[in-house]
Amino acid sequence: MKYNYPVKYAAMPIIEQVGWSHGLHELERNYAVVCYIVSKCYLLSDKTKYKENGENEKEYEVVFPYQKGQYYGWERVTPSFNIFNYTCTNSEFVDQVFDSYEEAVEAVTQKNKKLCDKTLIYLPYTKDLASQISKKKEQFNDRLSRYKMLEQQILANTSDLDQSNVKELNKLIINSKGETKVLSSNLYEYLKGSSFSRFIVYSISPEQYNKLVTLINNQDISDISKIMENTSPILYHDCEAKEKNIMVIDQDGNVLYCINEWETLKSNNEQNIPSVKLTDIDDETNLLFTTETIEDIVLSFNEHKYINPDEFQGPVLKKALFDKNEQ
Repeated sequence: MKYNYPVKYAAMPIIEQVGWSHGLHELERNYAVVCYIVSKCYLLSDKTKYKENGENEKEYEVVFPYQKGQYYGWERVTPSFNIFNYTCTNSEFVDQVFDSYEEAVEAVTQKNKKLCDKTLIYLPYTKDLASQISKKKEQFNDRLSRYKMLEQQILANTSDLDQSNVKELNKLIINSKGETKVLSSNLYEYLKGSSFSRFIVYSISPEQYNKLVTLINNQDISDISKIMENTSPILYHDCEAKEKNIMVIDQDGNVLYCINEWETLKSNNEQNIPSVKLTDIDDETNLLFTTETIEDIVLSFNEHKYINPDEFQGPVLKKALFDKNEQ
């Protein structure tokens, strides 16, 4: 997979405008966390913070795969970095991450209870206090139930992110003009700068990869075709094409998808590019070998669904945050 981070579950804060305040020259919007939902997240780092009293606490830097868009709706994102200092520009810090959805639900329930309790602190002590408390809890649960629907939409649309799905991205092996070597980059790094070369990428097993690396290190490669039996072509690029268009192909050369210069994956049904004639590949075509598969390619470049909560269908199902006896 292109984005090879550990995947965990965490409490994702939902932030909304909660009022106004007087700014320097005009009114300013006040934003605050109004509830929490469970979401998968990319885990970028974790660190321990030590305090003066000798205690310590953990802090985790994560990127939630769905974040609120600039104007409306929620869009799928991946970790994005500043090119100058390589700090993540769309991450946030949480105090806990979990290996399962059930563990995260329990923690989120407690966070939401504490958040709701805070809204009760400043209620005036009047005869109808019990009624005010009940109304506040109902308002909180109404909002939470709406975001619980968003939670389920996000979980459904991140099924491609497997919890703790981490595998080593092997470097790329290239055979160019009879010379075979291991490149310093992996497949996805190579594809970013591939506009000026004609190449075909083959998928090999981890066992084949390790065997090939050993032979390269020992300078003992006489005939690469014998080593690379049962390999499957997965990508083809022709540098003579007018536009950068990396073709995702099957073992017969049929074009399944195309990856354009914006790294957008499009089905070939839209472009109708003819199949690649694998028998016509000449010595000027670089042969590349990777342990990535077609499935890895499709999941790495696939465009993900944009979520608009206003389009949710069906009734809002309220999930009580508190036991009725507490109210």
